[in-house]
Amino acid sequence: MPKKVALLIGVSEYGDGIPPLSASPNDVEAMGRILADPNLGGFDEVKPLINPDPITMQIEIKWLFDKREKEDLLLLFFSGHGITDDNNHLYLTTRITAKDNFDATAVPASFVQKQSLNSRAKRQVMILDCCYSGAFADGWQAKSVGVDIKRELGAQGRVVLTSSTATQTSFQQEGSTLSLYTQYLVEGIETGAADRDGDGKIHVQELHNYAKGKVQDVKPNMKPEIILDKEGFNILLAQAQKNPEAEYRKIVERYASHGEISSTARLILRKKQQELGIADDKAAEIESQVLSPFHQRLRNLEIYREAFKEAIEYRYPLAQKAIDELKDLQEAYGLRDEDVALMKKEITAEKEAEYQKQQEPTKQQQVNEFETQPQQQQPTPITSSKSPDDTNDLSSESTAPFKSHEHPFYYAGAELKAMGQEKADEYCRSMYNTLVAQGAVPSGAKHVWAHLDAGQCVYNKYIFGFGISF
Repeated sequence: MPKKVALLIGVSEYGDGIPPLSASPNDVEAMGRILADPNLGGFDEVKPLINPDPITMQIEIKWLFDKREKEDLLLLFFSGHGITDDNNHLYLTTRITAKDNFDATAVPASFVQKQSLNSRAKRQVMILDCCYSGAFADGWQAKSVGVDIKRELGAQGRVVLTSSTATQTSFQQEGSTLSLYTQYLVEGIETGAADRDGDGKIHVQELHNYAKGKVQDVKPNMKPEIILDKEGFNILLAQAQKNPEAEYRKIVERYASHGEISSTARLILRKKQQELGIADDKAAEIESQVLSPFHQRLRNLEIYREAFKEAIEYRYPLAQKAIDELKDLQEAYGLRDEDVALMKKEITAEKEAEYQKQQEPTKQQQVNEFETQPQQQQPTPITSSKSPDDTNDLSSESTAPFKSHEHPFYYAGAELKAMGQEKADEYCRSMYNTLVAQGAVPSGAKHVWAHLDAGQCVYNKYIFGFGISF
């Protein structure tokens, strides 16, 4: 008689240079519970393996695939870090895997693939709930790493589910002890919500599609993937519960839209709740679970909004360091560029208008000062031996015709620097054009640059400076 056997591996502890993952043992426990339940997964044997060394992990993986019958169903689950080398070959980490010697202390995917190919069992499911990091000669890299799952683990009759195929974090969401992808795999089976066609059975692709949809409700930039062929498509993984709560959940799923339930839908749900005999507190719990991914995403957006507003208030235009940190925050909370684009535009537009309004009196005052400047004080541009781009030490120029406030277009160096390169260039160009209109610029001067470190405007080989260094 065909058997259903599962090996569940969770790695939460690592060697030097690799951060721990607290959710991995919980992922194993939760998956084991639903797979071993005779009313759900109905697996004959479920073996958990927590924080193994590489030899133990390989022995147990060999055990899973060895001496099986053709009709057996084998499931390998891994929750932990995945590492790719410089050829994008995948390794599964162990408790002794460290940053500097990962290839000697992790289990290569090629080993898993070999054991799988040698197995007589033709129904195999592999689930990888991990993010992938590139480990190269210069250390642990937080860079985009594409993992060819089909090349690394795919084969005929085999299904591979993965929480991501690149460096996308798979951490647990707020209020949960499970990794995000595993949380919804478990929920899909435990509640029967993954049974999309209502036939009372949960096939692998149904389960993956349910979990993927929920994950992307929370973190839109995560892209769980499934690799399968025609044989793998019909692998039956679990039975769906048939009870009033499962039925009510499906109805709530149907009417929940972007985290909200309309007033009309509320009336429908109350009627269905009464017909199914579901208590108010249980109905509220189910509705909360269904809407939770949307609400978490809104919280993530609000966290980013507040951080962006705070950064803009602290300094505008934003410094490059702040831009980089905001990008990291966006990725950490799984937000796409399009998710934050409108928000950033609205906040920036308000700040930009305020900024431009603040600049108007200063600019007008500078023009007025120039127009009232006595003729003998008109600037006499001087030549410089420096090229237009050689402006690294302009603060040391002793021949600048005006110092500090004496210059009609004096602009405090710190304020000029705070503008950022683009706006400082624009300001200097405006001042340059005014000088040209006043006939105070020689014909050879055609271009303007802002030298932020010295607080000077530079055009061609001529310098009209502020003598400000900071």
